Amino acid sequence: MNTLTDDLCYQALKTRDARFDGRFYTAVVTTGIFCRPICPAVTPKRGNVHFYPSAEAAMANGFRPCLRCRPEAAPGSPAAAGVHTTLARAVRLVEEGALDKGSVAELAERLGITDRYLRRLYKRHTGATPQQHAQARRLLRARQLIVDSNLSMTEIAAIAGFGSLRRFNHSLKTAYGDAPTAFRRGVRQPAAAKANRLPQDPFQPARDDLVLFLQARPPFDGDALLAFFHARAIPGLEAVGDRYYARAIHLQGHPGLVICRPLADKPGMQVILRGPVRHVILDISARVRRLFDLDADLPGITDHLSRDPLLRPVIERFPGLRVPGCWDRFEFAVRAILGQQISVAAARTLAGRVVTGYGAPLPEQLVAGTGITHRFPTPAEIAGQPLDHIGLTRSRTETLARVVARFAEPGFTELDGSTLLDQLAKLRGIGPWTLNYLALRGLGDPDAFPATDLGILKAAALIGAPDNAKALAHHAECWRPWRAYAAQYLWASLAAQPTLQETSS
Repeated sequence: MNTLTDDLCYQALKTRDARFDGRFYTAVVTTGIFCRPICPAVTPKRGNVHFYPSAEAAMANGFRPCLRCRPEAAPGSPAAAGVHTTLARAVRLVEEGALDKGSVAELAERLGITDRYLRRLYKRHTGATPQQHAQARRLLRARQLIVDSNLSMTEIAAIAGFGSLRRFNHSLKTAYGDAPTAFRRGVRQPAAAKANRLPQDPFQPARDDLVLFLQARPPFDGDALLAFFHARAIPGLEAVGDRYYARAIHLQGHPGLVICRPLADKPGMQVILRGPVRHVILDISARVRRLFDLDADLPGITDHLSRDPLLRPVIERFPGLRVPGCWDRFEFAVRAILGQQISVAAARTLAGRVVTGYGAPLPEQLVAGTGITHRFPTPAEIAGQPLDHIGLTRSRTETLARVVARFAEPGFTELDGSTLLDQLAKLRGIGPWTLNYLALRGLGDPDAFPATDLGILKAAALIGAPDNAKALAHHAECWRPWRAYAAQYLWASLAAQPTLQETSS
């Protein structure tokens, strides 16, 4: 569990410190139940508890999830963070359902290792075998969908990876002690939303929409995120208003519309999914969590950054600020290239031309009244096409073509982040700013820092920090490993100045 000892975990448990939510789980020997550190239950005696780095590890050791604090709803556990790249990839593949239909041997073959070594590596770092992890994830995801979505039990069983409804019912009753229906609160929609969607209100749930709730670790400034995305919304692809972010999606050959709305009564997002993509709701929810940075341990991050007296006033001014992510790596790589050395508004215009020029139009009944018309094109749809009409300079057009060609290569977009950046760095026209900005938002690196960004340099000067890239990069050493959040605070402070403008896309 990184640097957390059992004694530190117990101290955090006694104080119900929310900063540790998702970082460890408490298993009570006398009850057979495991909880989040924020659980309101009576604190157990020190000798009666074990601590685990993940919900999967606790379940693999025979403990049942608490029905009060709902461990499956905790922000993402960093149990696998910092371990071998092979294990990180294995965990990701299991999370994506590699063992729902395949075997451990087939997973090991994909990773280029033996299944025996994979089992040993997995057990050592996660406390569970790959099969136990897969079963635990099926159970946790199923319960989350039962409680927080409006899907039917049959749909949930299929999406969570159970082979049949009977197996689904048996597994959940064994794990939780009750039938699945006992956990359903029901996601109730407003009366107006039960009828067909009205043209004048296309961003509210409609009768056939899938609705899911995703919690965030507090504090959470949803309004700041919406404002950020509003300034960068690509015409035809995205629509952003005071209380919603909507965009076209295309997954596994199916078009869809996803609408994200900040929750009014708690930190998090209501996710409305429209179209024939219900079966990939787990992929969509993971993308939404990255897009809105829902899993960030913000109190811990800001405690560290506030040690810098220059940055502290900015942090206090913007509580709950997150690092906006992206929906798709390729899409963001294109946006980053388009945004090189130009304003946000100019980059937005160029991106709109890419969407309408190369992206497929969406069915009218799916997007009626939203202003959204096209999905973002795939690398294969752009590769080899003439790009000179977008409005880029010749050199930047050639750079975009080179990047598109790389992403069109089989397997390129699935490379781990550092390898992908190393490959892109070899291309002419891809410099430090593009690589750092892609790492920051496209790959979710919390320590990425585009020190040469004009907006960051302007904001740094305003707070008394160095105003040249080399000196600022040196000063930013004290912000590690959270320089991406420091960059976001600087951009936010600049955006609050009416006469100044951020330049990143």
